[in-house]
Amino acid sequence: MSDEPTTEQQHDGAGSVEEIETPCGLTSCGEEIKEEITRPSCLECVEKHLGSALVLMTECRNGYPHRLLAIGHLHEAEDESQQWPELHAMVRQVRKDFQQHNKTPNYERLAELIEQVKSSGT
Repeated sequence: MSDEPTTEQQHDGAGSVEEIETPCGLTSCGEEIKEEITRPSCLECVEKHLGSALVLMTECRNGYPHRLLAIGHLHEAEDESQQWPELHAMVRQVRKDFQQHNKTPNYERLAELIEQVKSSGT
């Protein structure tokens, strides 16, 4: 991983463009900037955070104000799944779909993919 900060162009609305740092590793349009794995991955932690997010999403649908907590758990699951690219991409898309469109994920498909990762031994 480079020691230089990740940058992208930002338009200020007045016709000017400036380079800005993007600490999250994504461009403003959501394109992933390829970087090394930032922390050790833990499949049990992925399951824990996805389970917590599911509970919180259910409570959101029942009127409780837990949306930000659910998004936070999805982000943690995303962060914990970096070692497994397919799972990481799916968890990231789940988070984006919930955050941007309030879409509840297909937890059965996530569970299947987690089982595939477990059985692969990686």
